[in-house]
Parts: sequence; C-alpha cells; structure tokens
Amino acid sequence: MKKVFFTIVLSCATLISSAQFTVVSQVNSPADGDSWEISNFTQNMGIGYALNNETMVGVSKDGDEYNVFARKDLGIGFLSLEAPTEDMIENMNIGWGMYIHLFSGISASPMYMIPLKEDENGEREGSFSIGLSYSL
Repeated sequence: MKKVFFTIVLSCATLISSAQFTVVSQVNSPADGDSWEISNFTQNMGIGYALNNETMVGVSKDGDEYNVFARKDLGIGFLSLEAPTEDMIENMNIGWGMYIHLFSGISASPMYMIPLKEDENGEREGSFSIGLSYSL
C-alpha cells in the first residue's frame, strides 16, 4: 500500500512540476466618466493549465460567476471557447485571438468572441476584448 501511495504522490508531483500554468485577465474599459482603476484589470482573472504546447484549459472569474475556457494554438493565433459554469451550452462563446509577447512571460491577447446561439431577437453580437497573461 505504501508503494502505491508513493507512486501516486510522485506521479502527481511530476505532473504539477512540469506543468505550464498561466494567469489570465481581461481588461475592462471604464464606463463614461469613470477613471481607470486596478479593478479594470482584475475583475475577470483566471488560471489556465497548458496540457501541451498547443492546448490550454482553465477557469476564470467573471464578476460573481465562474467561466471555463479552452484555447487551441493554431500557429498564427488561437481558437478560444468559453462558457459559464451554469447553462454552458446555451451561453457558449467561440472566438479568435492572438498572443502578442510583450516581454519575459507577459503577453497581450486581443480577442474577438461571438456567441454560438442567437439571443431572443435572433442576433449574435460579438465582442472585442484585450487580455493580459503571465506564464509561470
């Protein structure tokens, strides 16, 4: 039993130590008349886990809600899929973005996301955002 436990602990430690974690954040522009604050950078923060060099999965906090996301690097940019933890299929978004490496582990990520399903008016309005990421 001790050998099985030791093997499990060693396997998990190896997996975690070789992992590439990334802290992600979406920059929110302030409303008209408001000034820039640190909350504009920290309101939508999350952490991603790089499964390999091309795929990342993670979770982010959007206000009081949590979202799960996945990104697939395609060379010239990345394909992104994002959904809230509740009613995932009805509220799923898909988008395209790029990593712009600023310096040592810090990147800016302009991204355009569009809902997979139409709203009650039959429209699917996309949104442009800029994110920041730091690879640990």
